[in-house]
Amino acid sequence: MFRSFDNSCRSAFGAASVLRSTLLGGGLALSSNVVAAAQDDVAGVGDTFDAAELIPAASSGLPPILPGQEPGARERGSVSPVPPPADSAREWFGHSDWWTWSRATGDWGGARSTIEDAGFIFNGSAITEWSRVFSGGLDNASAFRFLLDLNLTVELEKLVGLKGGTVFADFQNADTGVGALVHGGFQPYSNIAIDGSITQLSQLWYEQWLFDDVLRVKLGKVDANTEFAYIPAAGGFINASAGFTPTIFALPTYPNPSTSVNAFLYPTEEWYIGFGAYDGASTLDGVATGSRGPSTFFSDDLSDDWFLIGETGLTFGEAGFLRNLRVAAGGWWLIGDVDTFDGGTDDGTGGLYALAETRVWTPEGVDFASEDDTRGLWAFLQGGWSDPNVALAAQQYGGGLSLTGTFPGRDDDSTGIYCSYVVFGDDPTSGLGDDEFSIEVFYDIAITPFLHLKPDLQWFNDPAGDGSVDDSLVGTLRLTITF
Repeated sequence: MFRSFDNSCRSAFGAASVLRSTLLGGGLALSSNVVAAAQDDVAGVGDTFDAAELIPAASSGLPPILPGQEPGARERGSVSPVPPPADSAREWFGHSDWWTWSRATGDWGGARSTIEDAGFIFNGSAITEWSRVFSGGLDNASAFRFLLDLNLTVELEKLVGLKGGTVFADFQNADTGVGALVHGGFQPYSNIAIDGSITQLSQLWYEQWLFDDVLRVKLGKVDANTEFAYIPAAGGFINASAGFTPTIFALPTYPNPSTSVNAFLYPTEEWYIGFGAYDGASTLDGVATGSRGPSTFFSDDLSDDWFLIGETGLTFGEAGFLRNLRVAAGGWWLIGDVDTFDGGTDDGTGGLYALAETRVWTPEGVDFASEDDTRGLWAFLQGGWSDPNVALAAQQYGGGLSLTGTFPGRDDDSTGIYCSYVVFGDDPTSGLGDDEFSIEVFYDIAITPFLHLKPDLQWFNDPAGDGSVDDSLVGTLRLTITF
């Protein structure tokens, strides 16, 4: 049964390329022959390693900010999509101007509202970006990338009367595009960059709230970064380290989510404790769990590895002058035979991480009761630690500031600055030096509510710790459309 599901998960979605071209067209669509130009190296590592020697999850990390991809709740109670106010104009021709709609395809002539009332919430987005290494690095080259995400949330309370029950399915089509990440650094400057291309059902899970919302259970194929180590305040940055600390090199996230069991307990309104057990096949055995079903989770002849992770944290709506304060810490353990840099083998490996985020300033008129009103200045910190005899990134420390609502009349624009410092492990053959430091700045322009343009600039000091590679300056222009 599991192998049958695996085969269905691995089968190609041939319509994806057609849909991609239809939705975006012109400059936003990338031709299908782009796959042939896929990178030879894992994104962000340059030509030091062969792709098979690294874990895809260690060099990618998509923050859970795509429409419909709600991160796991950190407070009691299920979070449902907020419907528009009853007196708001319908998002359809003849009712409101197209450029004011929240989604490019609007209300589908009323059909979208009808199915949402029945419990079916559809969301979609497409990201396309152009990057160039302006100076330093391995080559002053350009690159194009693309990610299409389509997802469906089924609210079972509306559909069949099951309170607190949700089913979620997420389809993704991504392409590295033309050109590699040749900045010479370890940290990728794009969080959608992957090694090659994917067309897959990336997530398929069932979630249930129990015991008056004291317990939340999620079963199925899950992106672990939506449940663990994520920092919503860092969601605007595209440096992959902002998504999660790269010291968690085995995290089953984009492009390789995996089958899992997750449980979160909420002893008080402010305190949560979470645990997850994930299929660890991609890390040690190179199995692409993103395009598979659950067979390796139940241990078949391909893999018997597991990834375990836990996190606990506190959330406060108000703490002195701070708003939306959250502090959290977690630990993880990879079960399996892990090769060490000194030529030996360890029976598993693990690490620790910590994070904090808060809104330190808000303009007048902010609705704190609304999760959609994120205006204000946010600050965040992160840190991660892992075994230096196993992990390429043994330590990482990062932090930043992001501002939503930049000028009067620009409430949907955002800007930010992020710094990340990575201390490398003990592998003398890796080509990595002692450490790498990076800085990112961006400005996200809301052209319309559904169309955002983001100029982004990143600087890497001592890329990969290699003194022979000049500091690199990388620019990216990202366009995101929500439909």
